[in-house]
Amino acid sequence: MILSTSMSGASSPRGMSLTTVPRRILPVLVLVFLSAACSKESLARRTATRGMALYDQGKYAEAMPLLKEASDGGLQDGILLYQLGYCREVAEHKPDVRKETWKQAEPILAREISQPGGATLERLYYLTVISSDQGVFDRMAQYARQAVEQYEKGPDPNALNGDDWFRLGRLHDFLQEASEAEAAYRRSASVFSKSKGGNGSYHSLALAKVGEFDMNAGRYPSAAGEFDEALKLFPANPQIKPFRHALTLLAVRRFDDAIGRFGDDHSDTNVESQYGADLARKMKEVAPLEAKDFDGASFGSIPDDVLPGRVGEAAKAFRAAREKNKFRPGDPLPAEVALYQKRFVALLGEYFVRTKSLQEFCLQKGIADLVRR
Repeated sequence: MILSTSMSGASSPRGMSLTTVPRRILPVLVLVFLSAACSKESLARRTATRGMALYDQGKYAEAMPLLKEASDGGLQDGILLYQLGYCREVAEHKPDVRKETWKQAEPILAREISQPGGATLERLYYLTVISSDQGVFDRMAQYARQAVEQYEKGPDPNALNGDDWFRLGRLHDFLQEASEAEAAYRRSASVFSKSKGGNGSYHSLALAKVGEFDMNAGRYPSAAGEFDEALKLFPANPQIKPFRHALTLLAVRRFDDAIGRFGDDHSDTNVESQYGADLARKMKEVAPLEAKDFDGASFGSIPDDVLPGRVGEAAKAFRAAREKNKFRPGDPLPAEVALYQKRFVALLGEYFVRTKSLQEFCLQKGIADLVRR
C-alpha cells in the first residue's frame, strides 16, 4: 500500500512551519529579549549618569527626576538610591521618603562592596552615613574605619582627589577624630584648588569647613575669603550660615558686604543680625577705623575680661559727645562725635566678633540706643 505524502512522514512546508522553524527562532527570540533588556538598562544607566552629574553640582531638584527615572527603569544601584534619597529630602522636604530610599540602598551598597573592587570610598562613605542615620553606630564605625584604612592609609593617598579627601574628612567626623578631620578637609580644599573640574558642591562644602576652622581660630581674613569662594561655587551651600559669614566680613571691615549678609539671616540669630547690621552701618559711617585703642594696644589683643569695661567707657564718652554736639539725622557728624564713635564701634565690633552675641550685652549696658538705627 502506497501511503500519501502527508502520512508517510515526508517533509513538507507545512511540517517545517510547525516543528523546525520554531526551534530555530527560539534562540533569536531569546537574544532579542536580552538585547531589549540590556538596552533598557543601558538607557537607565545613561539617565542615572546625567542625574549624578547634576547631583555633584548641588543641583538636587534637577537631579531628582532623572535619578527617579533611572530607578523606575529598573537600575539597581546603591549610589543611585542614596543620591535619590538625599534629593527627595532636600528638594521635596521629605525626610521619611529619604529614610525609606536609604533603607533600600543599604543592602545593595553592602552587596556591591563585597564584590571584587567594589569597596570604593564613595560606597563606604554612603554606607557610613546611612548607618549613622539609622542609629547603628558600631556598623557606622566599621565602614568609616575600613574607608580610612583602605584609602587614607592605603598605598597611594596622593592619588586621592578633592572629593575623596572631603569624604575622608566627614568619615573622621563620624569617628570623632577632630584633628584628622580638619587635616582632611584642608587637603580637600587644597587639592580642589590645584585641579580643574571636580565636584563643585564638595569643593564648596570643604571650603565651608575650612572657613569654620579659621573663623574659630580668629583667622578672619582667611575665613571670609573661604566663605566667599564657597558661595561662588555653590550658592545654596547650607553649611555657610549668613550670621557667621557676616561676622567674618565685619571683622575684616567689609561693611557693605556684612550688612548684606546680616540681612540674609532669617534663622534664630535674626535679632543678633539686626544689631550687627546696624553696628556695621555705624562703623561704615566713621570708617576708616583705627587698629589700636588709645593706649596703643591693638583691639584684638585686649583681654576678654578687660574688653567689656572698655566698651562701657567708650559708650559713656560717645554719649556725652552726642549730647554736647547736637545734630540732626542726615547732618555731617561733628568731629568730636565721630572721634568717640570710632572708638566705641571698634571696641563693640571686637566684642561682637569674639562673643557672637550683642543684643543682651547692649541691653544690660543700656547702650542699645547707640547701636540701633
